[in-house]
This record gives sequence, structure tokens and C-alpha cells, in this order.
Amino acid sequence: MALLCASACALGTAGCGTVNEVGTVELTSLGGTTRTLRPALGTGTYAQEAAQSSFILSDIDFSQLESGTPVYGYVLHVNLLWVPKAGRTAVDPTATNTSIRLVVIAGRELGVYGGGGFAWPDGELGEPEFSLELVGSNMSLIACTAGFQDLMSPASLTGTITATLDDAATRRTRRSASQYVTNATRSVRWVRAPEGETLESLLLSVADAPSPAICP
Repeated sequence: MALLCASACALGTAGCGTVNEVGTVELTSLGGTTRTLRPALGTGTYAQEAAQSSFILSDIDFSQLESGTPVYGYVLHVNLLWVPKAGRTAVDPTATNTSIRLVVIAGRELGVYGGGGFAWPDGELGEPEFSLELVGSNMSLIACTAGFQDLMSPASLTGTITATLDDAATRRTRRSASQYVTNATRSVRWVRAPEGETLESLLLSVADAPSPAICP
């Protein structure tokens, strides 16, 4: 089994990664041995859509994902389902207003962590730049390749992300990442709403109860 790594950084260590202009997030394991993964996030964009706002951050260019060649890095996809209002939104500790996917790619191996969480916004949707503070989430491995070793589940993802408004770039990177994961795992894992069901309700159900990992 290949030990999952990203940018030649092993998960078995206490933590690794870089701090950059689009934010810093940490995936922290909640099991017996605490491990922390700090994904590098080189660029971030977001798009306003009918049922939610979609944020996608990555240190991999979408052209590399589209090429299908082995790469090393991360793709973080956050859907903001509804916007809380400071001082007016009573937040339950288990409240969910985001659906989260973190794809970790290490050459020919990859894993997808998914779940739901809560985030506070900084700014107004539609502005050229918008930030989210991810204050808590429940994450687990939901898909992977055969050689992927999961050292993180269950886990929590927290941190701050900043993205620029760019509908086209957001959708292209999301589509490229989705196809890359589908090709690697031979299973469609990106969320699509069935006819007659709202995307928000589907994402909430997926976020509250992530499906078991599918690893060929």
C-alpha cells in the first residue's frame, strides 16, 4: 500500500504544508493518534449558483487535471448552502451550512475526504473577493484508489479560505477535478441533484451522512 502523501510530505508526521494568500486549512484526525494535514492552496475562485455558492481552491492548475497525467497536490471544494447572520443566527454546535470535499492527489494514488461543516462568511457574496472561516466539520474518506492508505478518518477540517469571483474558472476546475477523480476511482463521486430534488437538500444529506469509501 502506498502511503498517502502530497508534495512529498507524509501524513504520518505531525503536520506539513505551506501558508499562502488564499488561506490556511487543517485536516485533523480525530482517532487515537492525532495527525494534521495542512493542504497547500495556491489559487481560489468562487461562483454564485442557483442553490448555493461554490468555492474551489487548489495548488494544481485545471489544465494539469484535464491532461490526466499523475500530479501531486490538493483540490478543496466547499459549497456554501446558506449564509448565517452574525448576531441573528443561533448556531447549534452540529449546524451545517457547508458541504466539503478535499481531494488529495499523490501521483497515481488519491483519496477524497467528504463531509459537512459550519462556516462564517467575511464579505458579501458577489464581491470580487470573499472569505469563509471554517469553524468545524465532520470529514471521512469517501473514495480512493486501491493504493491509498487512510490515516485521517474520522477528521475535522478547519481554517480560513479566500476566493475571487470567477464563475468560469470555478466551474472548469470543479469539472476537471470531478473527471480526474472519476477516472482514477472508476466511480462518479461528485454530487449531482436528481430530478425533483433540490441541490441544497441533497448536499445536506450527503454532508450529514458521508457514504462509505469506495476504493477499487
